[in-house]
Amino acid sequence: MTPIPPRAPWKGLDAELPPVFLGYDQTERMIAALLDRAAAWQPQAVVGIARGGLVPASMAAGLLASHLAMIGFDRDAGRVDWIGAPPSAGRILLVDDGCSTGGTMQAVRDALLAEGRDCLTLAVVHDPEVARYVPDLSHPMRALWRFPWERGEATPTGRALRATGAGPDRTTEAPFHGLDLDGVFLPDVPAAVYDADLAAAVAQRHDTAPHDTLPHFDPARAVVITGRPEMDRALTEEWLARHGHATLRVHCRPDDMPHELALIARYKAEAATRLGCTHFVESDPAQTILIAAHAPHLVVSWWSAAEARAFLVGAAASSTLQDSA
Repeated sequence: MTPIPPRAPWKGLDAELPPVFLGYDQTERMIAALLDRAAAWQPQAVVGIARGGLVPASMAAGLLASHLAMIGFDRDAGRVDWIGAPPSAGRILLVDDGCSTGGTMQAVRDALLAEGRDCLTLAVVHDPEVARYVPDLSHPMRALWRFPWERGEATPTGRALRATGAGPDRTTEAPFHGLDLDGVFLPDVPAAVYDADLAAAVAQRHDTAPHDTLPHFDPARAVVITGRPEMDRALTEEWLARHGHATLRVHCRPDDMPHELALIARYKAEAATRLGCTHFVESDPAQTILIAAHAPHLVVSWWSAAEARAFLVGAAASSTLQDSA
């Protein structure tokens, strides 16, 4: 078997680097664009590398009307094992979602060749800056990519594991929630009260009891990202501690950031991305839409305290066209 190339530093370790999100629809289109050559090669089975390759392999198998099988690779042990019964096919289209170094794809390909099979490799994307093995069929992509099924790679525990040089591990990838504060944990103080007397409004907010029902989240895997200014941090942390949430970290907007909806929504989206959130819960409908548009890799929900339930929101921003003079 060909030696596995050393793992290059994962670009996702740079918390300031925003990811390019490749959703299900786009992923399927990108796969379809690669399949003419695969169809001409006439594979007898499509094999997906678990876990990341299973969704794109299912898409490829569906588009080709082909048999689908699964295979796994234990990087630490350098071992390749079939998951379930191996196919009898001799011509295999081997599929993974993305290739950074390409080490996994190369190792599995070598194992299939050692079994006497022919193998054509396909990955949705590969990084030409670091890939030592480039799949036969793939789109080059230098940017940090993220698929829906790998959101958890960027959680704090996921990044900590990857920083050691290890590959992804589902035990570190459980949901990590970013949570709005006012409107989610406690009722919003009306804007008119702030306009009339800011100090009185802050005092009223500090004395307000929390909602009876909160969104579901694991306190050990959550962070509060609020539009409150940094100057309100001490009062905010004291309120949370008083009501049983002392362990939650709090991130406030900078004091010099204007209190404008669009700016605050962008701040929340960027903070959630930087902190490795997979989910975000927001109480303001307009901010929810803007956060979802700024960060499509997040699972964004609008929380209705009146109904005590969340509504999943997806959004895409349209381009701004300016008339030329």
